[in-house]
Amino acid sequence: MVLMADNGQVARLVAPGGDWNGWRARHPKKRPDLRGATLSHTDLRRADLRRADLSESDLSRANLSEARLGRADLTRAVLTDADLIGADLSRAVLSGAALVGAYLLGADLRGADLNVTDLRGADLRGADLRGADLTRSFFLIQAQIETAMGDLDTKLPPSLSCPEHWAGCDSRSPRRT
Repeated sequence: MVLMADNGQVARLVAPGGDWNGWRARHPKKRPDLRGATLSHTDLRRADLRRADLSESDLSRANLSEARLGRADLTRAVLTDADLIGADLSRAVLSGAALVGAYLLGADLRGADLNVTDLRGADLRGADLRGADLTRSFFLIQAQIETAMGDLDTKLPPSLSCPEHWAGCDSRSPRRT
């Protein structure tokens, strides 16, 4: 099945000097339909993409720094080498997404679904993973987890352990899955 985005919304989002955030403010109940959109290399800094359907979109090398993506659907989206520094991805669905080499420094991923997500080489320094589900994520290593923030509600793959600096975790804490 081929997903089709609303072409008018895609055009508004990528228009040079466009007023995407103003449009979102004027239409707060409208859920952006950007399914399957090709947005690679696009400058989407500080874009309001809350609750947007970006499933199967190509956001590779896009600049999404400080973008608001809370509760967005990014199922099977390609975010390879994307800049997500300081982005709000709280409660976003990233199941099956490719975050290979993505920059998630200081990103808010609280309560996000990162199952079956490829995190190979993703930079998670300072990312907030409290309550996130990473149970079945791919290529996530302990070193990445050690640089992020989390808590006992963060679900990790069985091969990883809760870092001692996470809220409620210490050497006596059981591994969370």
